[in-house]
Amino acid sequence: MTTLAVDTSSKACSCALVRGGTLLAECYLNVGLTHSATLMRLVGDTLGHAGLGPGAVDRLAVTVGPGSYTGLRIGMAAVKGMALAGDLPCVGVSTLLSLAYNLLCFEGTVCAALDARVGQVFAALFSVRGGKVSRLTEDAAMTLEELGRILPEGAMVCGDGTELVCRAFGEAKRLRPAPAALRFQRASSAALAAEGLSEVPASALTVAYHRLSQAERERAARERQSGDQ
Repeated sequence: MTTLAVDTSSKACSCALVRGGTLLAECYLNVGLTHSATLMRLVGDTLGHAGLGPGAVDRLAVTVGPGSYTGLRIGMAAVKGMALAGDLPCVGVSTLLSLAYNLLCFEGTVCAALDARVGQVFAALFSVRGGKVSRLTEDAAMTLEELGRILPEGAMVCGDGTELVCRAFGEAKRLRPAPAALRFQRASSAALAAEGLSEVPASALTVAYHRLSQAERERAARERQSGDQ
């Protein structure tokens, strides 16, 4: 089973090919270019480096959130287009779950955290034992105070919210920041996570934002203000 995975949930953009738990090829780009301008070139390069054509891919995987609203939509649209063109099944992968797969060499509790701005993080806890990942909490947007109430001592923190969480609780909770090379989202980890998840048709893929967009929040605030007048 060969899985082609993409991740566009953050500033970086990546694509990877995994077959039977083995990484065949991966392309990663973090230079500030728009994902819509780079993703399909990365897909072509990844296939080319592995010496494979699109027909060798058995299924597609994509991180579905939380993450950048625009980035997630770009990845979702690309995967749905490739799935329809190649009649391929898809796997939607939690961005936070894929981050936990960066740390398969670790033993203990992993806190995957993304900076959600406005005083919040997107976070979830996972147990990593013997190279296997088990979910401990569901993905959620929460304040740092709320995260601190469930965050165990000695956890390893990954994601772009690592510095934020470690500044808040690092000393008190004896947290360990993940090494820089393992801290951020990668398509290879999304592909590995997808191996244990169910396939769906492209039409069933949905983005899991876990919070209203800024525009939606501002509109709701205006409506509340108008209602109070």
